[in-house]
Amino acid sequence: MSDPERPAAFPGVLGHQQATAALMRALDRGQIHHALVLVGPRGVGKATFARGLACAMLCQQTPGRGCGECPTCRRVLLGHHPDVDWLTPDGKAGQISVDAARACHVRQAHAPYEAERHIIVVDPADALGEGAGNALLKTIEEPRPGIHFLLLTTNLQGVLPTILSRALPIRLGRLDDDDVRGILGKHAHDIPPERRDMAMLLAEGSAGVAVELAGDPTIVRILDLLRQVLIALGEGPRAIFGGDTGPLWTAWTAASAAPTKEETEATTEAPPEPAPTGKPAKGAKAKKPANDGPALQRGAIRRLTELWTLHLREQIRGRQGLPGLPSARGGPGELVRTIAALQDLGARVERMGNPRLMLEQTLLDLSRVSP
Repeated sequence: MSDPERPAAFPGVLGHQQATAALMRALDRGQIHHALVLVGPRGVGKATFARGLACAMLCQQTPGRGCGECPTCRRVLLGHHPDVDWLTPDGKAGQISVDAARACHVRQAHAPYEAERHIIVVDPADALGEGAGNALLKTIEEPRPGIHFLLLTTNLQGVLPTILSRALPIRLGRLDDDDVRGILGKHAHDIPPERRDMAMLLAEGSAGVAVELAGDPTIVRILDLLRQVLIALGEGPRAIFGGDTGPLWTAWTAASAAPTKEETEATTEAPPEPAPTGKPAKGAKAKKPANDGPALQRGAIRRLTELWTLHLREQIRGRQGLPGLPSARGGPGELVRTIAALQDLGARVERMGNPRLMLEQTLLDLSRVSP
């Protein structure tokens, strides 16, 4: 059911009512800032928001809102409009090259091409190194009439200070559960409801992350590992040091293995982002899973600590926790200490070392302090 309080604007955008309303007012007054930094956590829809805002800025049918249906809006949403230029990483280490930034500068010098405005979307803005940033700096400092920048980032500290000082940050917070649930229902409808619910809890308002988690082919094995971890903690050192054939480490072996072909084929992927003109769509090609043993083990620890922490936080809030898992032992104080131990485990694993030994030591330490 639609919310009558929500502004009917920015095609494709769910949530972010405060940012949408503020930009609608700026568009109505004709005072929208020439350089906006859309900042928010991964997966909350920054690129979707940029496309919806571009529709609102270019649409002739519903100016300042965007109809989503006219030829202009459709081309913007599909990434085919000549006055919406996407600047994305094309260099080494995921950086935007100086050549790409210079080419963008040349294109904007002749813009707009069809509309009254020309919009340059930089995604992500923290991929602009000093050289590429300097190639655009003059344009951002002294923009020609009708030239607008939308800079997307998860971290304002990663954006060059010279660019950030000339831009207006627009914060995009996490989405409401209803919005995330609706996106999951649309893009992960083949996933069992309990998996979608767990993904929604774990993503904490990030729809893109929720879709990614719901379709993670290893999540079932990680949940089984967490189940065996909680059982082993209840039984103590005998279960923790039960050997490779024991339930705990059998589950560990399965959880840290590469996804099978069947699992990979069954994965529901997040919908690809519409591509900028001439660019391949993001997400159009699945990432090849890593087959490196230590990397897979670190990934298993990472996902295990995420799910375990979520399970504990739900119990601290007085809820059951993740479905199908035994309750963690101890009161709120003990659960908080366990979360701290998991954070330490995650940090140590990222600094290399033997993931299994680190997990084993953490379980032993937790079993010693558990009542």
